[in-house]
Amino acid sequence: MGVLLQFLLTLVFVTLVFSQNDLQEEFPPGWTEKCIGCMCEASSGCNQTLECIEQNEVKYCGVFLLSDVYWQDAGTPVLQGDDPTRIGAFERCVRDPYCAARAVNQYIQRYAKDCNRDRVLSCDDYVRLHYFGEANCERPITSLPYYKVFRNCISS
Repeated sequence: MGVLLQFLLTLVFVTLVFSQNDLQEEFPPGWTEKCIGCMCEASSGCNQTLECIEQNEVKYCGVFLLSDVYWQDAGTPVLQGDDPTRIGAFERCVRDPYCAARAVNQYIQRYAKDCNRDRVLSCDDYVRLHYFGEANCERPITSLPYYKVFRNCISS
């Protein structure tokens, strides 16, 4: 798929996600459609056909490569009619781009903090929070391929 087409599909996906009623609450500063779209791009290239991958005995799934622990910290969002206690609820949610985006949104809403220590809440903080988690988001990130893809996306 061409880069332009992939970018346009990502833009449409993110716009649709942000237009959903359950995402209309107040967003932290800098939490924008472009921010979540570039997090998606950096995580998986927004590849909706990506299977779960396992790394260090942790399974990461969906366009944002979410783990079960991240999903739980996000409040266990589920697809309409699903139950978070049902086996497979995590996988069903994070493999659906809208449910996965809801999980990321809820995680960012819950844990938003100044990860890069510049005294300003911004998308740069949220991308670090998403990648490292709340407890480790201050770690260096600038040399990681994930962050380089994110920076390229956010600056375009």
